[in-house]
Amino acid sequence: MFNRSQLRNGFLATLSMGTALVTVYSIADSHVGNRQVTDFFFPDRIPLATWKQLSSESLAITSKPDENGELVESAKRYLYGKDDLSLVLEMRYLVGTRGNIPSLIKKYFDLSPAMMATQQVKEITGVGSYLLIKEQNSNGKEDNIAYLSSCLTSFGDSVANYKEFSEVLNQVKLTPGLFWGWLWGRNSIRDRRCLWINLSLSTQDEELDNSDEDLEQVWSELHQWWKPRFPKL
Repeated sequence: MFNRSQLRNGFLATLSMGTALVTVYSIADSHVGNRQVTDFFFPDRIPLATWKQLSSESLAITSKPDENGELVESAKRYLYGKDDLSLVLEMRYLVGTRGNIPSLIKKYFDLSPAMMATQQVKEITGVGSYLLIKEQNSNGKEDNIAYLSSCLTSFGDSVANYKEFSEVLNQVKLTPGLFWGWLWGRNSIRDRRCLWINLSLSTQDEELDNSDEDLEQVWSELHQWWKPRFPKL
């Protein structure tokens, strides 16, 4: 007969072994975390406290995953205005992503190598990390543009690159509830989904220094608005 202590120790050993196997498997196979997801559509309006929304339009999505297993499930562009400033918000719901923001920007935006060279990773405590890129036009004929881009994960973390995205996935603790939910297909242990938030702010000001504060304020507001509204599996 097995006593209660032996049964408990056996269960813990089995759970630990399962955790180790799942972790090793998920790291070795880049497609782990890819799965069918519930249909999701971005709303027509996303409120921003000090900005007036002018319009919104749907963007192209992908019909099948790319070579890395990444799929754009839903996408939308929003245009806002305030004083002489123009703000564009592009939202994409990514499934099977690696959270590599620099690579995504190169893929979806026509930015010059010189612009990409200005990229900086910045962080706001309690919100997360973002990528900042600036285009300073000296001819005075074109607007100066600043871009802020980040990936909001299903765990509530905002990240700016593949390394940070992987760290978030690796820190997920495999609890009994999560493990059994995964077995029954209700949970994803390595949830490779994110809401990619890309903001671009256009201004005629000669200096872009003030744009950082405007973009950070909008980004923080979007982060808080989307955390409880992240798409369900």
